[in-house]
Amino acid sequence: MENIRFILKSWSLTLVMAVTAVSATGMQSSPDQTANADREFITKSTQGSLAEVELGKIALQKSQNPEVRQFAQKMIEDHSKMIEDMKPAASRIGSKMPTSVNAQQRQDADRLRSLSGDTFDKEYITAMVADHHKDLKEFTDEESRTTDPNLKDTVAKGKEVIRMHTEMIDDISRKNGIQTPGTTT
Repeated sequence: MENIRFILKSWSLTLVMAVTAVSATGMQSSPDQTANADREFITKSTQGSLAEVELGKIALQKSQNPEVRQFAQKMIEDHSKMIEDMKPAASRIGSKMPTSVNAQQRQDADRLRSLSGDTFDKEYITAMVADHHKDLKEFTDEESRTTDPNLKDTVAKGKEVIRMHTEMIDDISRKNGIQTPGTTT
């Protein structure tokens, strides 16, 4: 009887270890999954940068607020550079760089084009706050997820730029009485 209990306990332990090993293996990303996630990130972040450039140009035309105009110019310069910096990483992993914004970003730009004055500034600031907080999280997530060392370096540099933009727009937002979420990593 003791032998049967010992055998059953051994089998149970073996079964638990096997299930744990299978579960752990299933939770790890395969190289293909990681590469696909990297390509998706490159597409999404590049479209985001293209949108930041486009919205920055609109803000330079529409805004009379010197801080908003300065921020918009910074968006044009920094996000244009981020697009260029992303090109080698995209090429290495076989990702095609988008050359235009997505449909939602196009609608957002059209909506901002239709505004003027203080209404434009408040809407632009609000959009930039939301976008930069979201982007900071996405860059942080990609930096920890990717296994490509060159992409990781590009993302880390981009994350620092996004962090700086987030701090800038949060400051502008507070000065204009607009709520901001808490800064993340």
